[in-house]
Amino acid sequence: MIEGLDKVFERFSIVPHDLSLYEQAFTHASYSNEHKGCPDYDRLEFLGDSLLDMIVGDMVYKANPESNSGALSKMRSALVEGKTLSHFSEDVFGFASLVRYSQGEKGNAKFHKHIDEDVFEAFIGAVYLDQGYDFVRKILIEIYTPLLDEAMDVSLRRDSKSRLQEMLGGVKIDYVVIKQENPNSENVCFIVEARYGDVSLGVGKGHNTKEAEINAASDAIKKKVGE
Repeated sequence: MIEGLDKVFERFSIVPHDLSLYEQAFTHASYSNEHKGCPDYDRLEFLGDSLLDMIVGDMVYKANPESNSGALSKMRSALVEGKTLSHFSEDVFGFASLVRYSQGEKGNAKFHKHIDEDVFEAFIGAVYLDQGYDFVRKILIEIYTPLLDEAMDVSLRRDSKSRLQEMLGGVKIDYVVIKQENPNSENVCFIVEARYGDVSLGVGKGHNTKEAEINAASDAIKKKVGE
């Protein structure tokens, strides 16, 4: 058994029926190439991705009875995007350290963030095949319920640039970095101004320019609504 897998079983109260499914979920293609007969996580990833879309979509649907399909899609996307799944694998559940790579691939693993995303999906697929739908649904409800409110907030903020564009009739909006604070530290902060020509529409801060632009658009929307 892969070292550390027992802790995963304990964390999720899993009594495995087929240990090989979980080992497959943590096996990269490079390892399979060196160890014939050890399947990689590719097929399980496909299955887990489908389960995430369905179960998390169901959660989002029930939690937001007034939202239309477009808003629901954005919320689901915020919950199942690669960055979120990689965070689960790397920082929350420790999946990243369990992945089996070939000797040559081990040194490159840190550059392949998508692998940790894939592994989370593969794990979900393995749990489904080994424990059944109700069990995997219970796990995902436990993981995602605390994030539902945050997903709504994230989806609204992400959509702020397109919402502002629509409010102004599709005119060209420029996002200009007007200041950068603490440039050489982990607390770097960008201040961005949303502009229409020479007119300042709103200002936003963020740890990167993308976040600052979203916040600048949100600020512009608030000012426009308040007019």
